[in-house]
Order: sequence, then C-alpha cells, then structure tokens
Amino acid sequence: MARTNATDDARMTEERVLLGAHQLDELLDLAKRCSAWTSPPDRAALADIWRAGAHAYQRLAQAEAGAADKPGLAPLPKAMAAHVARLTTQAGVRRTFDTVPVSFLMVELDRLVVSQYTMTQAVVDAIRLAHPLPLAPRRLAELCLPLQPHVANFRVAAQDDQAFVFVSDAHDLRFLDAQVLSPERVQLHPVMGQPGAVVALTVGFSSNLLNAVHYNGRLVLNNGHHRAHALRAMGFTHVPCLVQPCANFEDVQQAACEEICRHADLYFEAPRPPLLRDFDNPLLTHRLAAPRLRREVTLRISVDSRLLAL
Repeated sequence: MARTNATDDARMTEERVLLGAHQLDELLDLAKRCSAWTSPPDRAALADIWRAGAHAYQRLAQAEAGAADKPGLAPLPKAMAAHVARLTTQAGVRRTFDTVPVSFLMVELDRLVVSQYTMTQAVVDAIRLAHPLPLAPRRLAELCLPLQPHVANFRVAAQDDQAFVFVSDAHDLRFLDAQVLSPERVQLHPVMGQPGAVVALTVGFSSNLLNAVHYNGRLVLNNGHHRAHALRAMGFTHVPCLVQPCANFEDVQQAACEEICRHADLYFEAPRPPLLRDFDNPLLTHRLAAPRLRREVTLRISVDSRLLAL
C-alpha cells in the first residue's frame, strides 16, 4: 500500500489505518482532517487503496476462515495475583464492570479481534519507551491492568459562569457522570445563599484496563488496542486481560462498546474478522502523516427557572 511520507516535525505522528469493513468513510474523513498539515488527499486513490484492502480481506475469509475462533486463554501467573486483588477492590473498577461477570486471564494476541481501526504511532512509541524490556510479570500486569489511569497534562483550560473546558494529552479524557448530592456530602467553598443541592459533574478517565468481551467462541478487544499492539511488537504472545464472558447478546450489549454492538455480525460471525496482527500486514493497512492531538471536553450549564401551578 502507498505510504505517506512522515514528517520530522515534533507536532506530527503517523496514523496506521486498518482497511477493514465499513471503514472507507472513516479513511476519507481521517485523510481530510490531516490535509491541513499535508498535501490534500486524493480521494479516488484512497478509495482504490481501501478496495484493495477489502479484496485482501475477502481472500483471507477463505484462506484464514476461523482464525479468530477458540482463542488461547490461560490463568494469570501467580506473580500477578496481588496486583489483581488490589485492582478488584477499587470502586471505579467495580462500578465499570458491575453487570457482566469478569475474569482475569492471559489472552493470545494473534487471535484477538479488534474493534478500533487506527493506531497512533506516537502512542505506541510512548508505551514501548516507558516499558523497556524485559518486563517482569508484575510490571506487565501494571501496564495491561493499571491501578491508576495515565493522566497526561490534565488541566482546566478555561471557565466562566456557564462553561468549563478541560484538556489532556490523553485521548481517554471524557465526561463520566452526573449526580445530585446533598450539601452535607460535599466540602463547599463559600457560595451565595444556602445550597439545597449540589450537582456534581465528573470529568476524568476510564479505568483504562486491557479489556475484551468473550462471546460465540471469540475474544473482541474492547479497550487497550495501542497497548496490545505495542506489546505484540515487543515480542509478547500472551498478555493479562480483563475478560467478560457473555452468555448471550444482551450481555454483549452491556459489556461492549457501541462499535462492537453495531457490527456484531462482523466481529462474532464473519469467517475472518479484523485481527490485531493485521496492523502489521501492509496489504491491510494504510499510513497517513497526522498531527498529534489532545482531547478537549467542554461542559456547559443551562439554567431554566419557571413557576408551576400547585
């Protein structure tokens, strides 16, 4: 596949795009977003590149039918037990995975089905740089199943009476939750008047565990694609993962991300779904020079006050 020349500009990186099913629009959109920093995209050429990748997947559907079936699963090494015990006591982890049962297992990377179609090279490089080989079992567990999220330059960028802007280099930054609390449960700064309730809007990061759903004899990666890809490049064949075994599709809908649920037939039924190892196959990928990005989350407050009849 054609490869866009990467730049040495520290503000740039490379996006490796998997040419999977349903991805033509995403490839064109990504190329358009990157075009302000590179030459304008040739949409016809990109469409031809995607079609060639789609044909390669069609051939694999016959040559590698069943490649994702019956993935290798094994118990965690005993050296990881203490780490997992600490992880399972965390309230945030229990709340995130409170509907579908969980298991902690060593999973086979080459049979992992992927639901994310881009890899940011700068992120992969940062993981490898921060975790030089050899990795002891405890360190491997900390990378795959961290006790604390990696918070990169999180800050309040701007605020006024009606909006709050948060930014972080970590793309996992997100709005987490909204709750109504009694004032007694919150240590308040002085406010005008007497508070009757406190609305708590929480911005932060997910538990960010390497996580997969297990359904219909397949493991589909739900979170942690960059770490899984980096670990495979580092020579690992099996890594620790939080696995959610799903007895039925309703379990899948509770455990899996929207992309997996929307295209469940591809991930759980197709003869040859997209696999983690496909990111290293030049017939199945395209590379684009891309700007490094940071995540911005804005919360806006709208107040509507009116009188209602008793």
